[in-house]
Amino acid sequence: MQYVSTRGDAPALGFSDAVLAGLARDGGLYLPREWPRFSPADIRAMRGLAYPDLAIRVLTPFLGGEIPAPVFERLVREAYATFRHEAVCPLVQTGKNIFILELFHGPTLAFK
Repeated sequence: MQYVSTRGDAPALGFSDAVLAGLARDGGLYLPREWPRFSPADIRAMRGLAYPDLAIRVLTPFLGGEIPAPVFERLVREAYATFRHEAVCPLVQTGKNIFILELFHGPTLAFK
């Protein structure tokens, strides 16, 4: 997986280099050159997964094989282990067709 700058004047980088660089040399943001696609069957298979398992499934294609699967899975599980809600960020219905995604259950209690 290659990442390119939104400004188009920086070298393409792999996942690890793009993350460590932060901003591209030209001041742009790094985005995937090509976005992973999930088939309807892929999406159906993700229904009902626990949040860490869903994060692993969705994020893995963005790694380009740079982080071994067992290492990435451990990192994801550790990242969400301290959240104060089992669902990590629960979707709460507050009225008819009104839902709120609670983003404050992390270790800092801050929304993102």
